[in-house]
Amino acid sequence: MEKRGRGRPPKPSSIFNQDPEFFEIFLPNRISHQLRIPPDFIKHFDQEIPEAVILNDLSGRIWHVDIKQDENGVFLKNGWIRFVNEKRLELGQVMVFRYNRRSTSFTVRIFGRNAIKNEEQDSKKPFNSVKKEEQEFDADSIPIRKSKRNRRKPQKFA
Repeated sequence: MEKRGRGRPPKPSSIFNQDPEFFEIFLPNRISHQLRIPPDFIKHFDQEIPEAVILNDLSGRIWHVDIKQDENGVFLKNGWIRFVNEKRLELGQVMVFRYNRRSTSFTVRIFGRNAIKNEEQDSKKPFNSVKKEEQEFDADSIPIRKSKRNRRKPQKFA
């Protein structure tokens, strides 16, 4: 940390991480096969959009994902579905992407619908493929999984 003398606080630029970030809410019918990088975020690629990036999770796992550009924007494509499936993303989860220019990678933090960060998702749990989720998704209704704690047998009162 930079020394500023006589009890002065350090400059804000030395306190905050300078890596740019964006967030996305997981909606299976919209981003399960590709993820559009926000147009205003593209400026952080420093003049040249990379052909591929690495996605890192907090446990150190990595996924190689291609970046494709077309008339509709810039997208994470090949490798994205694998990330979605292996992370078992669910409707309403929030993903925060922090871009590291030096390594051309994103660190992805995932928050549940309860706004709590998922420190580690159990890789032993089975997951539904994106295709199956997409087939079951009805645009008029939002599927919400109930936890086992909420599944109680009705009590009988005398």
